[in-house]
Amino acid sequence: MRFTINLATKTYLDHQLINRGLIISLLVLVMLSAWKVVSFCGNMGKQERLRADIASLEERLKSRSAGVSEQEYSSQQKTIRFYNEIIERKSANWLSLLEQLERATPEGIALASLAPEKKTGILKIEGRARNFGQVRTYLERLGDSKAFTDILLLSHADQVVGEKGHGVRFTISCRTVKQ
Repeated sequence: MRFTINLATKTYLDHQLINRGLIISLLVLVMLSAWKVVSFCGNMGKQERLRADIASLEERLKSRSAGVSEQEYSSQQKTIRFYNEIIERKSANWLSLLEQLERATPEGIALASLAPEKKTGILKIEGRARNFGQVRTYLERLGDSKAFTDILLLSHADQVVGEKGHGVRFTISCRTVKQ
């Protein structure tokens, strides 16, 4: 047997394996370069289309009138205020308010009117009672209720009903606590 390679003194390289690795690496790099060129060309086309779209939109903006007339603006503001008032009125929970008033109202008190003020949040209550003691009881029950604060007796007056009947007419203001 005859050896042609001396492994102790000479390093052996597999040139075929190295050449295959280099060729595969070169092919991968060529494919990546081709992919980048194709995506670059596509992006350039998109950029040109976007420039054309921007130019057409700028032309449309220049051809429009400068603004909205004062009359149209005030009309729009009036419409917005109207709808906001409707939304505000619908957002008030009247059933809950009436339920709280019913719980706080003792026997012998008749409520004549409820007048909420939107700006201040105050509720004015007008009513009738048989005597002032019932009005006092009503004020105490409103105060004990967690639904009402800042309770004030604004006015009270004796009222004659028929020949033998008499009562007290009163006005109370309070704030409702939002729940």
